[in-house]
Amino acid sequence: MEFFRFRGAVVAVVGGRAKGMSAQEVLERFSATREGTVVQLFDAKRVAGKEHLLHATNLALLSWERGERFAEDPSLDLLCWVAADRQIGTALKRVGITPETTALAVLVVGRDQASVESVVREVERYLERDDEVIGGEREELVGAFDLPAGTRAEEVEKLVKEKIALLELAK
Repeated sequence: MEFFRFRGAVVAVVGGRAKGMSAQEVLERFSATREGTVVQLFDAKRVAGKEHLLHATNLALLSWERGERFAEDPSLDLLCWVAADRQIGTALKRVGITPETTALAVLVVGRDQASVESVVREVERYLERDDEVIGGEREELVGAFDLPAGTRAEEVEKLVKEKIALLELAK
């Protein structure tokens, strides 16, 4: 299991498919705060890659340090950062779980590695773990993030990360 550290927080990213239940049921079990961590699930085909999630998390943590949030609930705030949109409704449409979601990207943020690892182990009980599901197809991401139609596949993650950075600048 790989952990990342930003601004005093420990972050883990996990991908997979729900085991014996819908993605919505997994979401209901793990959204919000658990064991001092923030957990948020995304439709993996709407995430441009692991770096997309890490970049959004880093900027969210910076914003939290300054006392600035788009939502009171930290998991919803993360949703907005990953979606590169300050409106929760738009963020849910862009990267949220839907009845059609089959692959999940799970983001866990906490103060210490032990609590993050504990929550990731719990999440893994409900997933067929496959981190390769994180990183949607070009057409899906171009549509979801309103990128130019001619955007090449290798440019998508960079452009999504730029949209997230612009969200920080627009405050």
